[in-house]
Amino acid sequence: MDDADTQLVIAAAGTGKTTTLIGKVLHLVDSGVDPRGILLISLTNNTVSDLRASVDSEFGGRFPGDVMTIHALGNRILRRRPCVGKDRTRLIGRIMYDTAEEDRKFARALLLYVEGLRTVGYSDMSLCGISIRNRGLRNFADALFECGIRCTYERPVFTDKDTRPASVHAEDGRGHSLTVYSDDDVVRMAAKDPGEVWDYMKRHNFACERLNPNDLAAEVINAWGDRLPEAMGALISRCKSTGTTIGDLRRSNGRNDTRTRPRVEEKLSLLDRVWDEYNMLCMQGGMADYDDMVIQATESVRSGGPYGKRYTHVLVDEYQDVSPTLVGLLRAIRDRAGFRLFCVGDDWQSIYSFSGGDVWQFYDFEKVWGGYGTVSVSRIETTYRCPQTIVDLSGRFVLANPMQQRKEVKGVRDPLFSPVQLLPVNSDRDIPKAIANRLDFIDPGESAFIIGRTRADVYALGYGNGMFAFNLGDGSQSGSVDVTYRRWDEDAGDWMEVRPLRFLTAHSSKGLEADNVFILADRDRGGFPSTVSDELSDLFDTRDEGIPLAEERRVFYVAMTRARKRLFMVNRTDDDHYAQSARSPFVTELLGQSPVLSRSTPFCPECFGPVRIVERNGRRFYGCWDYPSCRGVRRFDGI
Repeated sequence: MDDADTQLVIAAAGTGKTTTLIGKVLHLVDSGVDPRGILLISLTNNTVSDLRASVDSEFGGRFPGDVMTIHALGNRILRRRPCVGKDRTRLIGRIMYDTAEEDRKFARALLLYVEGLRTVGYSDMSLCGISIRNRGLRNFADALFECGIRCTYERPVFTDKDTRPASVHAEDGRGHSLTVYSDDDVVRMAAKDPGEVWDYMKRHNFACERLNPNDLAAEVINAWGDRLPEAMGALISRCKSTGTTIGDLRRSNGRNDTRTRPRVEEKLSLLDRVWDEYNMLCMQGGMADYDDMVIQATESVRSGGPYGKRYTHVLVDEYQDVSPTLVGLLRAIRDRAGFRLFCVGDDWQSIYSFSGGDVWQFYDFEKVWGGYGTVSVSRIETTYRCPQTIVDLSGRFVLANPMQQRKEVKGVRDPLFSPVQLLPVNSDRDIPKAIANRLDFIDPGESAFIIGRTRADVYALGYGNGMFAFNLGDGSQSGSVDVTYRRWDEDAGDWMEVRPLRFLTAHSSKGLEADNVFILADRDRGGFPSTVSDELSDLFDTRDEGIPLAEERRVFYVAMTRARKRLFMVNRTDDDHYAQSARSPFVTELLGQSPVLSRSTPFCPECFGPVRIVERNGRRFYGCWDYPSCRGVRRFDGI
């Protein structure tokens, strides 16, 4: 292995980044390096645990070196200051609740902040903390909550035994009750005009007196549980990890148009107040959060304080997601200790700018570390995960960004079947059909992921009339949902479980892989790319990468490269030919570049909907999902 003072290994998806790190450790030890002077850094506690298990396994016992997060390293330098840890959410929640109760301006700003969240990551969340997909029903739930009235929500039921629309029910304490269904005319009108809800309640003598802003804000905080303090905490963390101040954000807001500026300023005042009081509580308790551990440790080392253990070699995993503050701490220690640095990462998979990750630390690697001796950059370009067709398709797509590092990735040999297929659909109701059709012809022993851009994409599976069972009732916002694919058993009169699979957001799929991957690319629910932006996130400085939606392209690349065998792209059609009418611009781009993709998947020539394999009179062919009602057929090519 290269023994330059500073090394960067650019490793493509599925090439074995962990194996590379462990191989470097073994090489160092075999070369006579004392393992006690080696530090392995990964970015999260989970990845540290995985890395520790791997290196321990290679050494046949406990590896004598250190394996930790950068935050743990910072806290060691700070002599193990008490960590806020999971208490951060509780502290911020208490600040928000107490201040909202007594400060009218703060309460109004908080309600404005909630509305902003509901345009981005919590689009289905009602003010009462219940996830309601139907917009009209959600507007009813919101209006009721604004009057201090809690509602009950019944999810829709689509099975062969029972079909019921979703509904909202409430009682006002004066003997009046209200029940509305998703297919009611008033609910359809309320989806377009929330004022219809208030007119309806008045006509039915339902209590319509709004809570004052202080009480409403406090009730929303309670109803949303940890969601609001977690979102505010993530925003504070992003400021800290990128070295961004409230003043910086206000200067950015000054560049907004005059209509947007006052609204954003209210949100900034909210952030400023919460951040200030949160810092005060941490200081009073002598505590540090994860970001403070890095920032304060850096300040201490630079001012001549102790820098901890004298490492001779530091190895960093997932370098494409490092923050400027993380790099700052490493530089401060290296200025004093002079260790050698070895980093592994893939700029094509840098997708965490929302939490402080800065891909420019990767792009500018030689500039950042050029003052510490020799620098070498090498590449690992053989992936053991994806077929070559997927490698080529995803590689061409991500390299449209002129800043991405060039790699000539070699994949495993393509199987006999087509590894990349487009599943064209006409509506949400076709999505479960299209996925189920392919699942029926995939070996039951093969694993499968369904990947969406956001968690809301999982709702598309609910149109399968019971074919896909999943539970979102725990109220969590996890990016992973367990799903069961089922078939109706006529003899038993019930559903039969066929196979388990997982729904994942693209971000939560990173680092994972499955034999078969279905990407919900269609944008009617959000899809790829996500173009909904948060007003506060838009204030952070970003450098131009020379192409629009640069990070969204990397998110799509990550989703594509989870597939070991087959990649299916589910995308809507609405005209007479899917190649010209793909709703996702990313899929449109891929269709224009790849004859393999555009030819690989049959579609109904009559209605342009999903097809299935039909067996009739000893023949097997692709027929419309509604065959024989729709007589569209295609030649059978196999999958």
